[in-house]
Parts: sequence; C-alpha cells; structure tokens
Amino acid sequence: MLQLSLVAAVETGGYISLIKVVPFLIVIVVWAKLLTWADKDAVYAHLPREQINAGLLGGMVVGAAAFFLIPFGFIVSFLALLLFFGIDIGVYLYMRNAKVGLKDLKGEMKEAFSFGKPKEKTVTEIPDQVSFLQGNGSPHVAPKAEDPLRATYDLLQASLSDPLRRNAEIVEVVPNGEGAVVRYIVDGVGYRAHEMDRNNAAGVIAMAKGYAAMDTKDRRKPQSGKVKVAVNGKKHDLVINTAGSSAGETMRIRVDQKKQHDFKPDTLGFTARQLKLIRETAAEGTGVVLVAAPKGQGLTSTLYGLIRAHDAFVEHIQSVEREPDQDLEGITQNAMPGTPPPGEESRMVDWVGSQQPEVMMVSPLEEPKSAQLLVEFAKEHRAYVGLRANGVTEALQMWRKLVGNDKAAYSQLRMVITGRVVRKLCNACKVAYSPDPATLRKLNMDPEKVTQLFQARSQPMRNEKGEVVPCTYCNELRFAGRVGVFEVLNVDDDVRAALLADSGSQLKAAFRKQKGRYLQEAALEVVERGDTSVQEVLRVLRGPDAKAKGSSPEAA
Repeated sequence: MLQLSLVAAVETGGYISLIKVVPFLIVIVVWAKLLTWADKDAVYAHLPREQINAGLLGGMVVGAAAFFLIPFGFIVSFLALLLFFGIDIGVYLYMRNAKVGLKDLKGEMKEAFSFGKPKEKTVTEIPDQVSFLQGNGSPHVAPKAEDPLRATYDLLQASLSDPLRRNAEIVEVVPNGEGAVVRYIVDGVGYRAHEMDRNNAAGVIAMAKGYAAMDTKDRRKPQSGKVKVAVNGKKHDLVINTAGSSAGETMRIRVDQKKQHDFKPDTLGFTARQLKLIRETAAEGTGVVLVAAPKGQGLTSTLYGLIRAHDAFVEHIQSVEREPDQDLEGITQNAMPGTPPPGEESRMVDWVGSQQPEVMMVSPLEEPKSAQLLVEFAKEHRAYVGLRANGVTEALQMWRKLVGNDKAAYSQLRMVITGRVVRKLCNACKVAYSPDPATLRKLNMDPEKVTQLFQARSQPMRNEKGEVVPCTYCNELRFAGRVGVFEVLNVDDDVRAALLADSGSQLKAAFRKQKGRYLQEAALEVVERGDTSVQEVLRVLRGPDAKAKGSSPEAA
C-alpha cells in the first residue's frame, strides 16, 4: 500500500516542460530552414556546397548537443544553443559576403521563410522558355511539333527567352539588308542576339502581334499592344510597338516599362551630402532646378526621383512630358507627342502654370517661351527642368540661351544637377587587381589609399575540373544593375555672382567652397568602393561614341 501511495503521489507529465521545449524547437526549425536555404544559395553564390552543408549541419548538431549536455540550467543551455546558431550562420554569411556580398538577401530571406503553403502556379513552364499569358493568367498553348507554325514559335522563343533571362529592358527586331537582326539592351548597353531572314522575321513579328491582340495583317501602320509573359517563374509586362517601312517591319518591345523609373532620391545614387542639399532645396518650395543628362543616361529616372521628394498627396504636382514612360501616383502628367508642333510645349506649360500647382516638371525643355514662363512660375513655386546636356556648364548655357536674359535666367535658379549611370560589376565574378600608381595619380586617386580595384573578368569561370561554369548572378554579362553618379551645383549667392560675372575661375572656387564633387570624382568614388570599374567610368563619361567592348554577351 505504501508503494502504491508513492506511485500515486508522482505527478504525470512532469518530466517535460513545454515552456522549455518550445523555444528549443523554434530555434531548430529556423536553423533547419536556413540550412535548406544555404544548400541552394551556396551554388548560386559560387561556394563549395558539400563543405558548406557539412559544416552547417555539424554546427547544428554540436549546438543541440550543448543544449542537452550543459549541466547549468535551461537559461545557460539555451544561450549556448543560440551562440552556436549565431556562429554557424555568421560564418556562412561572412563567406558569402566575401564572395558575392549580402545586398540581395532581403528577397532571399523572405522566400526562405515562407512557411505557408506555396501558391499554386497558374503557368506550367519549361525552363528558360517564355510562356505567353492570356487575360485570365493561363498560358497560350504552344504549337505542336508537327504544326507549320512551330518553327516560327521556336524563333520567337529564341528572340525573347535569352534577353528576358538577362533582364533586358528593350528587345528589337530590326530589318538588316535581306534579313533582320534581333538585338536587346541590358543596363543601357546593346547586345546582338541573332539574325534571321526576312520571311522568318515577318513571321516572328506577326506571332508576337497576335499574342498582343494587334492587327497581324497590317504591316505598315504603327501599332502598339501589350502582353504578359513568364519565364523561369518571373512575370513580365511587354509593350510591343511595330511600324513598317520599305526595308521591312520593325518591332520594339519594352520590358516592364512601368518599373524602369521606380526611384526615389535616396535610391538614385546621390551621396548623403547631395541628398541633404536636395531635400533642403525641395523644402524651399520655389525656384528652378535644372537636371541634365545625355540621352540614355537617366534623365527621366532622375527627374521622377526628384519630384518624389515632394509629397504628391499634400502638394499639387503636374508634369509636361513627351510620351511619359510611367504613370506616377498622385501626379498629373500632361503628355505631348514625341515631336510636338511648334508652340505646343509653351502652350501646355502656360496652361499647367495657370492651374497653380506647387511643383511643375517639364522635360525635355526646348522652347524659349517655356523657359520664360517657368522663370515667372518659379517665383512662387518649384520647377524642375530637364535638359539634354552633357554637364553643368552646357546646361547653364542652354538655360541662359532659352531664357534670353542672364539676370532673369539666374534670378530663380536654385540648383543644377547633372548625372550619368554606370553599370555595377557583378559581385559574384568581378576580378580584383592591384592598380598602377601612375594611373591612379592621373585619375586623382591616392596610391597610398587605393591598393585594390576591380574590373570585369575577361575569361570564363571554371570549376576544379576545368569545366566552364556560367555566372548565374549576371548571366555572363559581367555587370548587374546600374547606379547613378551626380554633380550637384547649389546656386547660392557666391555661385550666382560668378554666373552673372561669367567667371569660370570664380564659379570653380565657389563650387569647391561648397565641397562639391565633379562628375568624374563622383564616378571614381564608385570605382574605389569596388562597385564598378575604371573602364566602365571611361566608357560612360566619354559619351555615346565610346562603345561597350563587344557586341554580344559572350564578348562583353
């Protein structure tokens, strides 16, 4: 009876504490998720997958063992588990940062910790193939192998799949002699894809027009249409424009057009000091800001980013643009044709000014009457003016010529911004080298401080067996993404006096007094950070005559 009484006195379930088990299980589940992600990411980041897996798994085993074996209570054991967890993941992130960096981890982590049931795909895809989507999201059925249209479909696939995989922003099919050439643009640089004869090109264009619900029979009249596609799990919006000529029909496809200018001031590439000046100037609410860049060098993106420094839901903002590339939320965009009739620009600027917006943006400005109207408008409001100019000096000359009176031109001028966009080196395959001290001095870079720079690789990457390994980060383009570099002239009293005196030396002294950086200096700071190369900066600053090396991705 005594033994039975002792057994009855023992509380069942007292050997395991849920309060202690749950935190342990949470850490282990998160750890396991990270191990699964690292297994896939190691290949993507060009790290040794087997060794990584063995090391991370071993760290988790040691951490779990420490939790159960350390005899100093739950708190100490749990802290030991967290310590090993931190060491395990920290070592991997350190190795990854040294190889490809950590800038892309935000999206990676979001996908890795999607614990819910994955959404079912509405598109059954073939790797590296383009699926053309119908209005309900389901794919168009591809022609069967025996279908006469199959050859044309395969040519259309060849024309789109590789450019889309390489993140092209524009794809073109252009007549070329007796045939046509397919070319595309990635990060502002053109590449040649392949050529085809005239009949095949006509078939490819007609099939693309059919998917975009365009008139396939009319090959002369300019047409425009839209279609959604998916490739490798990523959807894209295509805007297709076609036009005919005596040489043949041309097709130009813009990819994800609405996302190409989705910038804010702090994502364009301005330095912290430049951003401070821009925000202070925006807060004034009056005056003219000139924004200048050559064609293809980010003028529209910069202007859109700058007007986003204003709150579109508090301030009344309007723009006057030629064929706007993107719809801006909360901003009234007044569109003109690409080549407006004489006087149309100034009439529209006059009308928009009569609506009394707090902010007006006009780009590109071409008519003297428009400039004169904006000077008056800027006495009480803010005006952003886009100019196709190569630098600050050229932009100022254009502005004073348009206004026609130096005193009036400079009276409301608050700032001049000129910029370029340089391609960023692929973090996964860029090559480090020791720069020549003499070359560094020519570039006004200090050989004592700059001991290592980076450039695009000229040879393919190879594994331990000597086999060529393509870079999945840049898809063998050696570059991935672009960043803006800017020269910002704050028009204060000293600068305005120098402008009115037309004194270059006085203007330079005033600019240096502001601790301003010239465009080349800004670009070379990006080189020093390892984000781009000297060769890329020279290509961009030399202008449109400086071609990117090679005309194909393999020769880039």
